[in-house]
Amino acid sequence: MPGQILLDKIKNKTAVLGVVGLGYVGLPLAVEKAKAGYRVIGFDVQAKRVDLVNQGKNYIGDVVDQELAELVKTKRLTATIDYTKIDEVDAVAICVPTPLDKYQQPDISYVSNSTQQIAAHIHRDMLVVLESTTYPGTTEEIVMPALEATGLKCGSDFFLAFSPERVDPGNANYHTKNTP
Repeated sequence: MPGQILLDKIKNKTAVLGVVGLGYVGLPLAVEKAKAGYRVIGFDVQAKRVDLVNQGKNYIGDVVDQELAELVKTKRLTATIDYTKIDEVDAVAICVPTPLDKYQQPDISYVSNSTQQIAAHIHRDMLVVLESTTYPGTTEEIVMPALEATGLKCGSDFFLAFSPERVDPGNANYHTKNTP
């Protein structure tokens, strides 16, 4: 059955998870997945963010300082600017910004760039999840063709999904773990 290896790794928590973009969506997601028992590698183009994460220093209001420090200390969570480490992950979430352009349309260049980085290191049985806020169709029109350009086929060689971002910054009632 396609994906059984990935499902087994997720079930027994041996899957290595990647999060591309360590901002207000990505860092809380990385922390929650590491707290759930997975090894997580965070990717960001900003070396300062990567350095702070690897020092266990928080820069996001929705992340508990002590939890981040403990996850880094125990190597459950690491961060890097080296996208070749995507080779090590079994599943990766794209959590990059999609700011509005001058026409009030989402600028998906960060999504496109991240997808190209992932495509360069995609492998069989990998799951790619787009979690950035964007227009309907981005997953099928932008992400899937870039990944399939590698020669791998979505649905049999790798898997692709969209998940709305699960963060409402500053909301004390709902956060990454309990958003319906």
